[in-house]
Amino acid sequence: MQPIAIPNDFEDAVAHALAARDRTDEYIASVLSEGLDKVVLVGCGGSHFGMYPSFDLLDRYLPGTSVTHISSAELTSRRPVGLTDRSLVVAASHSGSTPETVAAAEYAKSLGARLIGISRVGDNGLSRLGDIHLDYPDTITITEPKLVHNHQIALSLLEQSGAGEVASPIRAGMPALPAALRSAKEEVAEVAEAVCAIVDGAPLTLVTGAGPAFGMAKMTAWCYMMEMLWLKAAAINGADFFHGPLEMILDDTPLLALLAEDPTRALGERVVSFASRYTSSLAVIDTAALTLPGVPADARGELSMLALFSATRRVLDHIAARIGHDTSQRRYMYKVAY
Repeated sequence: MQPIAIPNDFEDAVAHALAARDRTDEYIASVLSEGLDKVVLVGCGGSHFGMYPSFDLLDRYLPGTSVTHISSAELTSRRPVGLTDRSLVVAASHSGSTPETVAAAEYAKSLGARLIGISRVGDNGLSRLGDIHLDYPDTITITEPKLVHNHQIALSLLEQSGAGEVASPIRAGMPALPAALRSAKEEVAEVAEAVCAIVDGAPLTLVTGAGPAFGMAKMTAWCYMMEMLWLKAAAINGADFFHGPLEMILDDTPLLALLAEDPTRALGERVVSFASRYTSSLAVIDTAALTLPGVPADARGELSMLALFSATRRVLDHIAARIGHDTSQRRYMYKVAY
């Protein structure tokens, strides 16, 4: 069975998010004019994991402002210090109505924090609560528009906070993303079949990623494999792989390694080097093998992480076709109280 086709409106959906740049810049300018001490990125599941790349960018380069990346339910239960009227909260949820994320947004607003809501187009909890609502079409193209919105928020913060030199080449490469990410989805087909070969019938698949790629490892293992494909999987931070998980590697242990071209690449390469010696069931999704047409060389390192998320999302379609599973099926989600 062939995987479903890449949506015809894929590039339009990504371009829709890119078109929000001016609104995003204007809003960030208003936030900074009132003073900003803290940025908090919140979400659940895939929306939370999809914030790893923008968190990484802000955590490394945003001067004079603390940055926190936390799950929605943890924000409202742990209530970490520092969330005030000088904070900016970015809350993401595809439906815009995920209960934990709406509660986190309401909590942040109660403390006077500024709020950006990211969700699909239409009226929903986040669109109503946010000072600004960054949306995208309500289609199956979800991961990429959210990545773009998060990255444009991060770039705007950098540009307007004295880190424009870092942001400039990344910003210049953003317009290439609609075509570049579509190309990544097309080019990953051969690797996707290799991934299918190791996960089909496997009792458990280990998925590793270091740095922001750990976000994609969690999205792959938890959202794609366990939730959408009903396959047992475990996400492992590549930086911690050699502190316990390596002992689980046998000759037939399926391991999927995710690599981008960011500063943590060497951590992932170390995992691949080890696994290639001790398991025959290794598959690697590596953005270095992707052309990413139109992305400038000096932006490739940072934008490759978005390509990793997009290419790996496409692998889900290949696995679903291989095992004949309807990815819309759920046993419990949206069906029972929990």
